[in-house]
This record gives sequence, C-alpha cells and structure tokens, in this order.
Amino acid sequence: MATKADVSATVLRAIRILHYLKETPGPQSVSYISKALDLSPAIVHRLLATLKTEGFVFQDLQSKQYSLGAAFLEYANKLLTDLPFAPIVEPWLLHLRSMTEETAGFYIPSGNARLCVMEYESNQEIRRSVGVGTQHPIHAGATGRAILAFQPEEIQERILQQLPLEERDALTQKLQTTRDYGYAISFEEINSNVAALSAPVFEQQQVVGAVSISGPTFRFNEELVNKHIPTLTEATARISNSFA
Repeated sequence: MATKADVSATVLRAIRILHYLKETPGPQSVSYISKALDLSPAIVHRLLATLKTEGFVFQDLQSKQYSLGAAFLEYANKLLTDLPFAPIVEPWLLHLRSMTEETAGFYIPSGNARLCVMEYESNQEIRRSVGVGTQHPIHAGATGRAILAFQPEEIQERILQQLPLEERDALTQKLQTTRDYGYAISFEEINSNVAALSAPVFEQQQVVGAVSISGPTFRFNEELVNKHIPTLTEATARISNSFA
C-alpha cells in the first residue's frame, strides 16, 4: 500500500482536474474548475498550463476554456491496439452488427464503471452511438448488469451499498434475473428511446467483459430483442471458448 511519502500531491491534483474535465460536459474555465475542486485558481492555472504543454488538455484561444487534449486519443488507440482480446472479439462484433443491423460493442469493468473499448455502429441512418472510451456506472443498464451479475459477491455488495435502499432492492432482483438467464435487457434505462441486449464474456470462468447490441426502440423493439438473444449468447459463448 502506498504511503503519504510515496504519493505526489501535485500529480493527484492534476489527475483530479483531468477527471473533472472528463466527467463535466463542455469546456471549463479556470474559475469553474477551481471552485468545483476547491483548489486555488493559481494552482489550477499552473497545472493546466503544464498539462497543455504535453497535449493532455486543450485551451480554446478565444474563450480561454479547457477541455481534454488529443493526447488521450493516442493513448486510447494504443490501448485498443494492445488489447489481447481485440482480434477475437472484433469479428464477432462485426457479425452481430451484420445479423442485427444494430450497434455492437464490447465493454470491460473499470472500477465502479464499465468502459466501452470496442464499438461498431449500425449502418442505419438512425442508430445508437456510445463511443469508445465512454463510461457508465457498472450498475446501470443491461451491459453493466451483464458484467456485475457475474463479478465476485464482495464487488456486488460494495456497489449495492452505495445505492438508495429502493434502488438496491430493484438491482438485486435484476442481477439475479441476469444470472438466471445469462443475459440482460434494458429499455430506456440510460438513454431515452434506446434498447440494449447484453451478455457476459468469460475467461477461465471469470467475467472479463460483456458484448452489447443496442439500437433505437422504434426499431430494436421487444420482438427483435428477443429474436436476437440466441444470436448474442452464441457469440459470447464462442468468444469465451476462444479464451480457454
């Protein structure tokens, strides 16, 4: 475990700023960041200036506001290139997109969130788009449940304890249903007019992620979602077997 002597306060402040820019919509000014993070404007300005020189933040010349920089695209590309499962998962995502005509994606757990690491958007004019690098709470939506339901009990309990009692009870039931059926379905849980079908992927009996099919509810309705359950579960089973 790292001690206080091992931890750089300056680096932690810089990381907090980067997290804030990631979680907050739109460019942000020094004063807003300073107030939100309870840091002095001088410290925020100095850290942003340093991050800017390395490409981690971008400053608009007119508004003087900051947003995440292009360096993170390079890191994301490197991450995706090096993913050991990418060559296995990619053909199945393309297959699922072709079979369903909807968006297919692969997500992995990331702390209390799930992270979209691969996505192939539907070719339909109106389609669901999540975006590689997008995070959602791991307890939210079909894909989150497809991962969380098969994680160790202590992880599930930690997530559940953070929720209000009523939401906790509802999620407990949904997680059990996901375990019983081996997949999860959601309609308009995170975004309006969006349906999703998701199933877990395992490596040596440990859940490593989930594959999701999602689309607009006017087209990807309950009938079509149910129709493609075997298509998805066959794909995730084949992916899991490839990891063995």
